[in-house]
Amino acid sequence: MRVGYALLVISLAGLCGAAAIPAKQDEPKAVDMFRNITVMKEDKAKDIIPSMQFMCASLKVDCEFCHTGDRSSDEKKAKVTTREMIVMQREINAKNFNGRNQVTCATCHGGRVRPVNLPPVEGVEVRARRSPDVKPDAVLAAYGKAVGADPAHPIVAITYKGTSGAAKTPVETVYSGTKFVVTTKVGTGEMKQGFNGSSAWFTREKGIQHIPMQFAASFINQKQIFLGPDTLPKLTNLGGATAKVNGKDMLVVNGTLADASRASLYFDKETGLLSRVTMSYPTVLGNIAQINDYSDYKKVKGVMLPMTIANHSSEGNDLFHYRSVKIEEKIAPTAFDPPASK
Repeated sequence: MRVGYALLVISLAGLCGAAAIPAKQDEPKAVDMFRNITVMKEDKAKDIIPSMQFMCASLKVDCEFCHTGDRSSDEKKAKVTTREMIVMQREINAKNFNGRNQVTCATCHGGRVRPVNLPPVEGVEVRARRSPDVKPDAVLAAYGKAVGADPAHPIVAITYKGTSGAAKTPVETVYSGTKFVVTTKVGTGEMKQGFNGSSAWFTREKGIQHIPMQFAASFINQKQIFLGPDTLPKLTNLGGATAKVNGKDMLVVNGTLADASRASLYFDKETGLLSRVTMSYPTVLGNIAQINDYSDYKKVKGVMLPMTIANHSSEGNDLFHYRSVKIEEKIAPTAFDPPASK
């Protein structure tokens, strides 16, 4: 609970186990007033409560996150970890910022208990909690039943038409398995981007830009839709978890891709449908996150298809609102190839 600064000071002795203040000491140290204080014992006693308030604010927690009724107790691991973090913060600032508090609890935590080690991406703050009660096989089977697609008769292609972004730019997207082509109307012309199964590409003013396949994973994954368990990313080391996305309860299946990327698949607990796919790509400096959100499902020929798709990455956000969708019975083999150069 939040406790006013005055109340904390008044009740300091009862909460923290105070010792007598040495006589003739205008600025008592923390070690003179607090029981079982270690890393901050040489700091001024008057700075301890404000410092704890700062830590609470940085993590958005209360006193009980670290403390038991006996405030001097080390029973909670969070208290021991906090001491280690204080030492780490001070070492970083002493070495790099002349002791100035440039790096603090708030720098990494930003109002969260667990620091986010990913670049800012909308939705990345959602954390799934591991749960032995969530069985990946059961979740995936429920998804297959909910989406309604027949793996024995895969859909040849799907054509979406709608708008993209706040400007509601006209867009048409065609999917076939992992292949896709997105056509966006721009003024009197159009821009295209696609993947034909072996080549990722997008159009530019001066021609076609091809993306080397070793760098194309995020580009390709950002434009995918899924029509059942067989179409999902192929994961190993599966685990189950729970989470909330936009106030809805989710069952989460986590796993690893062949390239060591991590993926989390979020399924609406009530409907069984896929709501979110989170990809985490490793680099030598840290991971990069990419999130696809799927919503506003519509049944088309017995198959549930998302009519709103949102893509979130460190490069920005894309929002596609589709007003029509058609399941195609055939598609030209060249439909996903880049257009011929003019």
